[in-house]
Amino acid sequence: MEPIILTGLILLGVGSYLLGSVCWAIIISSIKLKNDIREFGDGNPGAFNTGRKLGVKIGLLVMFLDSLKGLIPAIIATTVDFKDYQGWAVGIAGTLSLVGHCYPIYFGFKGGNGYSTIFGFMLIYNPFMILEWGLFVFLLTLIFKYIRPMQMISIILTGISGLFIKWNFFWINLGYRLDYDTAISTIPITLLVVSLFQLPRFIPYFFGIFKGTEEKMYLLGKLFKRSKTNEEVSLTLQE
Repeated sequence: MEPIILTGLILLGVGSYLLGSVCWAIIISSIKLKNDIREFGDGNPGAFNTGRKLGVKIGLLVMFLDSLKGLIPAIIATTVDFKDYQGWAVGIAGTLSLVGHCYPIYFGFKGGNGYSTIFGFMLIYNPFMILEWGLFVFLLTLIFKYIRPMQMISIILTGISGLFIKWNFFWINLGYRLDYDTAISTIPITLLVVSLFQLPRFIPYFFGIFKGTEEKMYLLGKLFKRSKTNEEVSLTLQE
Protein backbone atom coordinates (compact mmCIF):
# COMPACT_ATOMS: atom_id res chain seq x y z
CA MET A 1 0.00 0.00 0.00
CA GLU A 2 1.33 3.42 -0.93
CA PRO A 3 2.02 5.73 2.04
CA ILE A 4 -0.35 8.37 0.64
CA ILE A 5 -3.19 5.83 0.45
CA LEU A 6 -2.53 4.63 4.00
CA THR A 7 -2.46 8.20 5.24
CA GLY A 8 -5.72 8.94 3.43
CA LEU A 9 -7.44 5.90 4.97
CA ILE A 10 -6.26 6.88 8.45
CA LEU A 11 -7.47 10.46 8.02
CA LEU A 12 -10.81 9.20 6.66
CA GLY A 13 -11.22 6.89 9.65
CA VAL A 14 -10.31 9.52 12.23
CA GLY A 15 -12.48 12.15 10.52
CA SER A 16 -15.45 9.78 10.27
CA TYR A 17 -15.18 8.89 13.96
CA LEU A 18 -14.88 12.52 15.09
CA LEU A 19 -17.82 13.57 12.92
CA GLY A 20 -19.86 10.63 14.19
CA SER A 21 -19.07 11.66 17.76
CA VAL A 22 -21.05 14.88 17.36
CA CYS A 23 -24.28 13.81 19.11
CA TRP A 24 -26.87 16.33 18.02
CA ALA A 25 -29.50 15.05 20.43
CA ILE A 26 -27.23 15.92 23.36
CA ILE A 27 -26.26 19.30 21.91
CA ILE A 28 -29.81 20.37 21.05
CA SER A 29 -31.27 19.11 24.34
CA SER A 30 -28.59 21.01 26.25
CA ILE A 31 -29.69 24.18 24.46
CA LYS A 32 -33.44 23.57 24.69
CA LEU A 33 -33.71 21.86 28.07
CA LYS A 34 -30.53 23.08 29.72
CA ASN A 35 -30.08 19.39 30.44
CA ASP A 36 -28.80 16.18 28.83
CA ILE A 37 -31.37 14.15 26.85
CA ARG A 38 -29.75 11.04 28.35
CA GLU A 39 -31.44 11.99 31.62
CA PHE A 40 -34.89 11.55 30.08
CA GLY A 41 -37.01 8.74 28.66
CA ASP A 42 -35.01 5.66 27.75
CA GLY A 43 -31.72 7.54 28.07
CA ASN A 44 -30.83 7.11 24.41
CA PRO A 45 -29.48 10.29 22.75
CA GLY A 46 -31.20 9.68 19.44
CA ALA A 47 -33.99 11.09 17.31
CA PHE A 48 -36.78 8.98 18.84
CA ASN A 49 -36.10 9.87 22.47
CA THR A 50 -35.50 13.51 21.55
CA GLY A 51 -38.77 13.62 19.61
CA ARG A 52 -40.70 12.25 22.57
CA LYS A 53 -39.26 14.91 24.86
CA LEU A 54 -38.96 17.95 22.58
CA GLY A 55 -41.51 17.25 19.85
CA VAL A 56 -41.59 15.69 16.39
CA LYS A 57 -39.92 18.62 14.60
CA ILE A 58 -36.88 18.53 16.86
CA GLY A 59 -36.77 14.74 16.57
CA LEU A 60 -36.75 14.97 12.77
CA LEU A 61 -34.04 17.64 12.92
CA VAL A 62 -31.86 15.32 15.02
CA MET A 63 -32.53 12.47 12.58
CA PHE A 64 -31.48 14.64 9.62
CA LEU A 65 -28.30 15.91 11.29
CA ASP A 66 -27.34 12.42 12.47
CA SER A 67 -27.88 11.02 8.96
CA LEU A 68 -25.35 13.56 7.61
CA LYS A 69 -22.73 11.94 9.84
CA GLY A 70 -23.03 8.80 7.72
CA LEU A 71 -23.67 10.49 4.39
CA ILE A 72 -20.68 12.87 4.37
CA PRO A 73 -18.03 10.18 5.03
CA ALA A 74 -19.72 7.99 2.39
CA ILE A 75 -19.44 10.78 -0.19
CA ILE A 76 -15.78 11.31 0.65
CA ALA A 77 -15.07 7.57 0.47
CA THR A 78 -16.51 7.39 -3.04
CA THR A 79 -15.09 10.60 -4.51
CA VAL A 80 -11.50 10.44 -3.28
CA ASP A 81 -9.44 7.96 -5.30
CA PHE A 82 -8.16 5.25 -2.97
CA LYS A 83 -7.27 3.07 -5.96
CA ASP A 84 -7.33 -0.64 -5.05
CA TYR A 85 -8.53 0.19 -1.54
CA GLN A 86 -11.81 1.91 -2.44
CA GLY A 87 -13.78 -0.82 -0.71
CA TRP A 88 -11.70 -0.38 2.43
CA ALA A 89 -12.43 3.35 2.33
CA VAL A 90 -16.18 2.68 2.21
CA GLY A 91 -16.03 0.18 5.05
CA ILE A 92 -13.90 2.44 7.23
CA ALA A 93 -16.15 5.46 6.62
CA GLY A 94 -19.36 3.59 7.40
CA THR A 95 -18.05 1.71 10.42
CA LEU A 96 -16.22 4.52 12.18
CA SER A 97 -18.97 7.10 11.69
CA LEU A 98 -21.30 4.64 13.43
CA VAL A 99 -18.76 3.89 16.16
CA GLY A 100 -18.43 7.61 16.76
CA HIS A 101 -22.18 7.97 17.21
CA CYS A 102 -22.44 5.00 19.58
CA TYR A 103 -19.26 5.81 21.54
CA PRO A 104 -18.62 9.57 21.14
CA ILE A 105 -15.32 10.86 22.43
CA TYR A 106 -16.90 14.25 23.22
CA PHE A 107 -19.61 12.82 25.50
CA GLY A 108 -17.97 10.20 27.66
CA PHE A 109 -18.34 7.45 25.03
CA LYS A 110 -22.08 7.20 25.83
CA GLY A 111 -23.95 7.82 22.59
CA GLY A 112 -26.98 6.62 20.67
CA ASN A 113 -27.88 3.52 18.69
CA GLY A 114 -26.83 5.02 15.36
CA TYR A 115 -29.66 4.14 12.99
CA SER A 116 -29.96 7.61 11.50
CA THR A 117 -26.21 7.50 10.83
CA ILE A 118 -26.53 4.11 9.13
CA PHE A 119 -29.45 5.48 7.09
CA GLY A 120 -27.29 8.36 5.82
CA PHE A 121 -24.44 6.02 4.95
CA MET A 122 -26.66 3.58 3.04
CA LEU A 123 -28.58 6.28 1.21
CA ILE A 124 -25.81 7.04 -1.27
CA TYR A 125 -25.34 3.37 -2.14
CA ASN A 126 -28.60 1.50 -1.97
CA PRO A 127 -32.05 2.89 -1.07
CA PHE A 128 -33.54 -0.54 -1.76
CA MET A 129 -31.63 -1.99 1.17
CA ILE A 130 -33.03 0.81 3.33
CA LEU A 131 -36.55 -0.22 2.32
CA GLU A 132 -35.68 -3.85 3.03
CA TRP A 133 -34.32 -2.88 6.44
CA GLY A 134 -37.48 -0.91 7.21
CA LEU A 135 -39.64 -3.86 6.17
CA PHE A 136 -37.70 -6.18 8.47
CA VAL A 137 -38.12 -3.75 11.37
CA PHE A 138 -41.87 -3.40 10.72
CA LEU A 139 -42.57 -7.11 10.39
CA LEU A 140 -40.43 -8.21 13.34
CA THR A 141 -41.86 -5.48 15.58
CA LEU A 142 -45.36 -6.44 14.47
CA ILE A 143 -44.71 -10.05 15.45
CA PHE A 144 -42.60 -9.68 18.61
CA LYS A 145 -43.75 -6.20 19.81
CA TYR A 146 -40.23 -4.96 20.65
CA ILE A 147 -38.82 -2.36 18.28
CA ARG A 148 -35.32 -1.71 19.64
CA PRO A 149 -34.08 -5.32 19.69
CA MET A 150 -35.73 -5.85 16.30
CA GLN A 151 -33.74 -2.96 14.83
CA MET A 152 -30.56 -4.80 15.70
CA ILE A 153 -31.77 -8.08 14.23
CA SER A 154 -33.03 -6.28 11.10
CA ILE A 155 -29.60 -4.78 10.37
CA ILE A 156 -28.05 -8.25 10.59
CA LEU A 157 -30.72 -9.73 8.32
CA THR A 158 -30.26 -6.88 5.82
CA GLY A 159 -26.51 -7.43 5.78
CA ILE A 160 -26.87 -11.20 5.30
CA SER A 161 -29.48 -10.87 2.55
CA GLY A 162 -27.24 -8.31 0.81
CA LEU A 163 -24.68 -11.06 0.31
CA PHE A 164 -27.18 -12.92 -1.88
CA ILE A 165 -29.44 -10.24 -3.38
CA LYS A 166 -27.75 -8.33 -6.20
CA TRP A 167 -29.27 -4.88 -5.70
CA ASN A 168 -28.72 -2.06 -8.18
CA PHE A 169 -26.61 0.36 -6.16
CA PHE A 170 -26.46 3.27 -8.55
CA TRP A 171 -29.88 4.95 -8.54
CA ILE A 172 -28.04 8.19 -7.66
CA ASN A 173 -24.41 7.94 -6.71
CA LEU A 174 -22.83 11.16 -5.49
CA GLY A 175 -19.42 9.53 -5.70
CA TYR A 176 -17.89 8.01 -8.81
CA ARG A 177 -14.89 5.96 -7.61
CA LEU A 178 -16.83 2.93 -6.38
CA ASP A 179 -17.57 0.31 -8.99
CA TYR A 180 -20.59 -1.98 -8.83
CA ASP A 181 -18.73 -5.18 -7.89
CA THR A 182 -16.89 -3.51 -5.03
CA ALA A 183 -20.07 -1.88 -3.74
CA ILE A 184 -22.14 -5.05 -3.81
CA SER A 185 -19.51 -6.92 -1.78
CA THR A 186 -18.56 -4.09 0.58
CA ILE A 187 -21.87 -2.65 1.79
CA PRO A 188 -23.41 -5.87 3.22
CA ILE A 189 -20.16 -6.75 5.02
CA THR A 190 -19.97 -3.22 6.42
CA LEU A 191 -23.49 -3.61 7.85
CA LEU A 192 -22.51 -6.87 9.54
CA VAL A 193 -19.35 -5.31 11.00
CA VAL A 194 -21.37 -2.33 12.20
CA SER A 195 -23.82 -4.65 13.97
CA LEU A 196 -20.92 -6.13 15.99
CA PHE A 197 -20.00 -2.68 17.29
CA GLN A 198 -23.66 -2.02 18.13
CA LEU A 199 -24.14 -5.30 20.00
CA PRO A 200 -22.94 -4.05 23.43
CA ARG A 201 -25.55 -1.27 23.27
CA PHE A 202 -28.36 -3.68 22.46
CA ILE A 203 -27.64 -6.50 24.92
CA PRO A 204 -29.58 -4.69 27.72
CA TYR A 205 -32.64 -4.50 25.43
CA PHE A 206 -32.60 -8.27 24.91
CA PHE A 207 -32.19 -8.86 28.65
CA GLY A 208 -35.08 -6.45 29.15
CA ILE A 209 -37.35 -8.77 27.17
CA PHE A 210 -36.69 -11.64 29.57
CA LYS A 211 -36.99 -9.37 32.61
CA GLY A 212 -40.23 -7.85 31.32
CA THR A 213 -38.84 -4.31 31.43
CA GLU A 214 -38.44 -3.69 27.69
CA GLU A 215 -41.13 -1.38 26.29
CA LYS A 216 -43.56 -3.00 23.88
CA MET A 217 -44.87 -1.33 20.74
CA TYR A 218 -48.18 -2.36 19.21
CA LEU A 219 -47.91 -1.05 15.65
CA LEU A 220 -51.44 -2.04 14.61
CA GLY A 221 -52.99 -1.94 18.06
CA LYS A 222 -55.27 1.03 17.39
CA LEU A 223 -56.28 -0.26 13.97
CA PHE A 224 -57.60 -3.55 15.32
CA LYS A 225 -58.77 -2.35 18.71
CA ARG A 226 -62.40 -3.29 19.30
CA SER A 227 -64.75 -0.44 20.19
CA LYS A 228 -66.48 -0.75 23.54
CA THR A 229 -70.23 -1.26 23.58
CA ASN A 230 -72.52 1.19 25.39
CA GLU A 231 -73.00 -1.40 28.12
CA GLU A 232 -69.23 -1.75 28.63
CA VAL A 233 -68.82 2.03 28.75
CA SER A 234 -71.57 2.25 31.36
CA LEU A 235 -69.91 -0.40 33.53
CA THR A 236 -66.58 1.40 33.27
CA LEU A 237 -68.15 4.67 34.42
CA GLN A 238 -69.81 2.93 37.38
CA GLU A 239 -66.46 1.54 38.50
